Amino acid sequence: MNHFVMDAFHGYRSRLDEIMLVYEALEEIPQKLGMKAVMPPFILPYYNGVIPEDCGISAFVFLDGGHFTIHTFSFRETYFVDLFSPDAFDPNQVEKLITDAFPAEQITAYCLGRERRETYPPKIEINEELDFGPHLFLDLKNYAGPKSMDELFAFFDTMPFEIGMTPIIRPIMVKNTIGPEKVTSILTMIAESHISLHYFEESGRAYFDLFSCRFFDYDGVSSKLKQVLKGEVTNETLISRGSKYQYFKNDSVKPMIDTRAWLKNVYQK
Repeated sequence: MNHFVMDAFHGYRSRLDEIMLVYEALEEIPQKLGMKAVMPPFILPYYNGVIPEDCGISAFVFLDGGHFTIHTFSFRETYFVDLFSPDAFDPNQVEKLITDAFPAEQITAYCLGRERRETYPPKIEINEELDFGPHLFLDLKNYAGPKSMDELFAFFDTMPFEIGMTPIIRPIMVKNTIGPEKVTSILTMIAESHISLHYFEESGRAYFDLFSCRFFDYDGVSSKLKQVLKGEVTNETLISRGSKYQYFKNDSVKPMIDTRAWLKNVYQK
């Protein structure tokens, strides 16, 4: 199981606000990678948040046993991508396809092998004052948590409140097969980030991740999740997304400064 993560700064604001471009990226990039989408892209414009500068677009598409998400923050000229798939892929190709659509000056990308801790980035002290937010990964075997679509929907519908998050959609879920393997996938978006789970019925494997735009009580949240997501934890990892976000992000500037800057270059005496 491969999980590609990418954090990008100093992109083009107009592209990060372009709903059709985000839609096309979610639709076309998996096809170019030879992956199978099992739903049309879901696009959620988010422009009424508590913090105006955090507006943007949250979007995802379910793949065959995985997901592809894009969260843009247009005022900050920043975006975050996750691509989780049981299929092998070339991380360099993924990065190129994404940056062709959404160029950015500052990029950090990793390809994580789920259940293989050694593939994760080196442990860097998380700085809650500078970084964007945490990303928690839980991989389980002999999974004994919620399995039916009703049970999973009920869990994901209430979980954000239980762990102090703010949902911005109701859960979306699909059931599919990869060869003989039945897979149930569920995802909900929270404050322009997401929580997801993929349960592989025959192998009894489950892959959970929680990407939050704000920091939380890691020990408390992890404990609550594992009380419900029962099984043998084969990997539990917390990484920081958007390292030094507060340093790299772009703060919004007054439109007059941007739109009239050219005047000083003409009619000079």
